Amino acid sequence: MEEGRVLEGEFKIEEALKKYETALQQDADFVPALVRASRMTSNIAAHIKDLPKRKEQLAIAEKYSKRAVALNADNPDAHFSLLVVLGLQSEIAPSPREKLKDAKLIKSEADKIISLDPKYALGYFVLGKWHYELSKLTWVERVACDLFYGGVPEGVSMEESFKNFNIALKLDPDQIIILYGKAAALHYEGKDQEAIRILERAITLPLRDVDDEFRKERCRNLLKEIKD
Repeated sequence: MEEGRVLEGEFKIEEALKKYETALQQDADFVPALVRASRMTSNIAAHIKDLPKRKEQLAIAEKYSKRAVALNADNPDAHFSLLVVLGLQSEIAPSPREKLKDAKLIKSEADKIISLDPKYALGYFVLGKWHYELSKLTWVERVACDLFYGGVPEGVSMEESFKNFNIALKLDPDQIIILYGKAAALHYEGKDQEAIRILERAITLPLRDVDDEFRKERCRNLLKEIKD
């Protein structure tokens, strides 16, 4: 496990995954290895352009994360590994019905994480993004959801989105993914000067997670979009 975490820190994702797979060969029920194997597999899947291959990798990641949750339902990291899978699956869901189903599962998992650990910053980030994404639905999409898919969940609002982003940033002010999420929501609301300040800070921060360089690039692209 320690070797895997070192490799993660060096952004060697596939090599780290092999270490976690080796740990699981020795103990298939070792929850920390299941969690990290799920996270690494999800990361690999997110960068695969071929849709069937991406789905295949996400199915593997889902198997790891669900096994971790089944073995230790009180482990917030296990639930977050499942959340990552659900989020990636939602991005490629073939129908509004599937997207709405995924959204409800994502909300449930995020709530569970926060109930287990009220200081889990990424749990609040997910809730912030959840409210933001659903708030962006057009009235046509909302009517379709009401008529055919059981309706948009109650309580969705940009106010709740910012509330959760702010809690997440209070807990972890230097997490690039959270900064980008709040900046995107601010831009959507037309609050571009505040969004610019956040994005300019985000791109100066050191890399902490395996996808932080990609997230910085998204920050730069959003900055360019706002300034143009």
